[in-house]
Amino acid sequence: MNILIISNFDNDEKLEDIWFARAFQKDGHKVAIVDKNYDERLEDVFDIFIRRNTWDSKATIKNIHNNYAFRKRIIKKNLPRINFDGKFDGNNKEYLVDLFKKGYEVIPSIDNLKDLSLLNDFQKYMLKLKDSYDGLGQIIVEKEEIKEKFNNNYIIQPFMQFKSEIQFYYIKDKLEYALEFIPSKVPVYPDAAFYTYNKKEKQLADKFAKLNEDYYGIQRIDFIKLENETLLLTEIEDIAPYLDLDCINEDIKKKFIEDYKNMVYEYMKK
Repeated sequence: MNILIISNFDNDEKLEDIWFARAFQKDGHKVAIVDKNYDERLEDVFDIFIRRNTWDSKATIKNIHNNYAFRKRIIKKNLPRINFDGKFDGNNKEYLVDLFKKGYEVIPSIDNLKDLSLLNDFQKYMLKLKDSYDGLGQIIVEKEEIKEKFNNNYIIQPFMQFKSEIQFYYIKDKLEYALEFIPSKVPVYPDAAFYTYNKKEKQLADKFAKLNEDYYGIQRIDFIKLENETLLLTEIEDIAPYLDLDCINEDIKKKFIEDYKNMVYEYMKK
């Protein structure tokens, strides 16, 4: 099998791509890792296309969606693919508004000023661009400014204090491990610490992971952890999640890579 791993040569997690490639190569497959601006003619000679760390580390609001033509092409051609068909962050953040309306455990989220009362009374709010990533374009506004600053390109969330961020890492809808970031990943990216979750927390993360029905790929279910230990969803990251595999022990890392590889083989047998 010829496997094309699509990445971004400027990303901070290049080793992840190499570890996956080596695992497939050990099974006798041919693997190439290419930048997301690869030559389209490669799509005629590879059997499966794996999307990995395609985030643009130098992206700005003006060019945030440049150089993602490969995703549209591969989906349009209906080529065999992994991590291309997520239902959530792969589209935009409106799903957070929908989940909040349905009563899910998410950071309260609206996209209409008429619903502001649903967020209770906060002095500050976060405006997050619906079609963005990595915090690009998000702004913190005072309560008095929100009518002036808001437009239909944003979702509105309360500006909440929390103690850490918890991330649950899944292959399809199977939980592999969890990490905690203290105090958070913004503005300074701290070292990740292995997180020992309890049964209730796993059930909560599983509930969100299972919303991506018939999904082949990695998804990362991200929460903030409030001072009272409550977890609230921040995103279902199903595009190209960073994995921080260098922050977990070798046995868990090996199992993750093996499970990932077997997921790809399962997909190809469909």
